Amino acid sequence: MTKVPNLPAIDAIADNDFFYVWDASDLVTPDKKASGSQIRPAGAKIANYLRYQGNVTIPALAAQAEADATLTITGALVGDNMVFNLAVAIPGNIAILGVVVTATDTVKVRFRNTHASVSFSTVDVACVALVIRHTV
Repeated sequence: MTKVPNLPAIDAIADNDFFYVWDASDLVTPDKKASGSQIRPAGAKIANYLRYQGNVTIPALAAQAEADATLTITGALVGDNMVFNLAVAIPGNIAILGVVVTATDTVKVRFRNTHASVSFSTVDVACVALVIRHTV
């Protein structure tokens, strides 16, 4: 009898790979199989994550003005999804409006000064970004 721990591992699960399943709801014929596509949730297949940890420079902003900061994240491609967070408290009156990969290796973060009359001076703050690539 083959022992599962002694079997070689595969690099990735393909749609036509099968898994043994013991179906507890069918006591007469519990031995079943499931394909890779049945196990993977419906929708896109996540193929790659890129993590960035460093600083972002929030630019000087007039009252109620917006401006972009740029991060270089090697491997990021246009169309990738982004998750972005500051690793410290958000400076007062600053809003993060959006994050997007605008070109290969280039991520733009848009900031807004929400104060009605006071400008914001530039500051470097610690941040973390996660680039998520998917394939269909």
